[in-house]
Amino acid sequence: MPDFGNIIDRVFSDQDIMPADVPQLDLYMDQVLSLFDQHLSADKRNPSDKLLTKTMVNNYVKEGLMTPVRGKKYTRQQIMQLLCVYHLKQNLRLSDVKALTGRDDVDFGACYAHLLEDKKKIRESVPAMLDAFLPYDSEDPNGRLMLCLALSEIASYLRRLCEGVVDAIDEQTGGKE
Repeated sequence: MPDFGNIIDRVFSDQDIMPADVPQLDLYMDQVLSLFDQHLSADKRNPSDKLLTKTMVNNYVKEGLMTPVRGKKYTRQQIMQLLCVYHLKQNLRLSDVKALTGRDDVDFGACYAHLLEDKKKIRESVPAMLDAFLPYDSEDPNGRLMLCLALSEIASYLRRLCEGVVDAIDEQTGGKE
């Protein structure tokens, strides 16, 4: 089993779809799926995993997480919206994602570009923090369990912070969004 430092290095060296990678032209569904698979395949836990499928995208539209497609092509704004959905759905319920992305008053391109800037800062600071605060022996069964328990709690705190932000939307609008 690789040590925790190697796992941290692998996880925090993930790839992103850069805004320049998203064409200015509208894309068909297959082109959108290809864009995600081409740039984000390192996010897969197993090579056979699917990051995004036609059914997933159609469900996102149907559930109001993103704006409906006109014709058969997705605009650059919709692709940026889909990128935001992709990142949020990793940790939040779809209803929470909808509260954040199922809107027409958000500049998804700007938000996604800001996410990439934040990820750069996260990649620079979080691995050292994890290594310093979670000094468990990942070779030892007890150490692995303690490490995963601590990481799970960190993820839980962060998810709950996101949920608090989403809940504040309802409080500000009286639930009318």
